[in-house]
Amino acid sequence: MTKIDTPSADLALRERMAAEVPAKMLKHIDRVVKLTDRLARRHHLDVAKARLMAQGHDLVRAVEPAELLRRAEARGMAIDPVDRGSPVVLHGPIGALELAERFDVTDEDVRFAIWWHTPGHPDYTPEAWAMFIADKVDPHKVKRWPALAEVRELADRSLEEAAVKYLDLRLQESIERGTPVQPMATLTRNALLRRLGRAGGEA
Repeated sequence: MTKIDTPSADLALRERMAAEVPAKMLKHIDRVVKLTDRLARRHHLDVAKARLMAQGHDLVRAVEPAELLRRAEARGMAIDPVDRGSPVVLHGPIGALELAERFDVTDEDVRFAIWWHTPGHPDYTPEAWAMFIADKVDPHKVKRWPALAEVRELADRSLEEAAVKYLDLRLQESIERGTPVQPMATLTRNALLRRLGRAGGEA
């Protein structure tokens, strides 16, 4: 893992992003950076790296889904059918690529975390989990979906336990609505359950 030694790297990125990211989205990002900082410090992580992940995670979230799909297709990216049906998910991969191309964000851990920040990933670093959880428990999101409060509470004890709870909530939501589950979210949940010793099944 490469340690980011410049504590202000996220602030420099924010200044550059501000020219194209809507003010409302910047406020969300600011809240996520603040929450990520708190979680990273609580769990004794690389705070600067976690903050940079949080700062860049929604670079292109405000871009229209059709445009995200166009950018992905123009790059020849392999697009899962579930993502094609809900191309807003592509803001993670597209954002990770554009952060490298246009904003000089070259740290592989940071770009990997941003690429997969919607479903999570089995290979996430602890810093990535801090960013992932912080994004999900933005106070505005908790207000809209109070069940997320339990995710927020679990995060102080275990980022992975909190991530499982979040993925459980999303899975239940998909079942209730009859909508597809993103394949990586399923792989991530299964990996976390194994890691936490909760992967037993019926014989």
